[in-house]
Amino acid sequence: IQIGTLSAAAGEKKRGYYTLPKSTIQMPVTIVNGCHEGKTVLITSGIHGGEYPGIQTGIQLARELSPQQVHGAVVFIHPVNVSAFVTRSKQVMPEDGQNLNRAFPGNNMGTITHRTAYALTRDFQSLADFYLGLHGGDLDELVTPYVYYPGVAEKSVITASRAAACLVDVSYMVRSNATTGAYNYAAIQGVPSLLIERGGSGLWSHEEVEAYKKDVTNVLRH
Repeated sequence: IQIGTLSAAAGEKKRGYYTLPKSTIQMPVTIVNGCHEGKTVLITSGIHGGEYPGIQTGIQLARELSPQQVHGAVVFIHPVNVSAFVTRSKQVMPEDGQNLNRAFPGNNMGTITHRTAYALTRDFQSLADFYLGLHGGDLDELVTPYVYYPGVAEKSVITASRAAACLVDVSYMVRSNATTGAYNYAAIQGVPSLLIERGGSGLWSHEEVEAYKKDVTNVLRH
């Protein structure tokens, strides 16, 4: 698997950075390329930089998961919106004040938000057989845990997404009709996808992260 300058052969785990083209932004990435054949799952966190439970979950799972456990590959970005994470900017990329999760599929000639969406679509989602977005309440929000699955896609993609959503341990499941979110656009392109929401208010707890890790590992097993 090759993503930018970062590559991992079968049985390898590689950590490094993906540099967004035409920028100095570097996203931390972990590739866990399994010892066995299988599907590729993309897991992103921190599309909004203050959604800490998902970010911490991505960091911990990327650290803990080994190639020996994996059939196929798991690719983590933890977090995507690095500048918002560093500057504690809620909902948007601080460079242009736009919401990344409303910008897909992006535009390589647009502002930094649209170029980020374009890069995620081209260099990450294109590799995936399944996509999982880890979200939560931002700095000024607290959410009841729930899961979105896409409702605008081929029927087989919607069905596969919903089957995975049923394995997430939350009280509410929502079928989304949006088309410009990261997971929505992945589904339109044929990749079954989910978005999970947990926690918020600029905090994360051990209990939230453990619950989130359970959700993600259940989907990976599935």
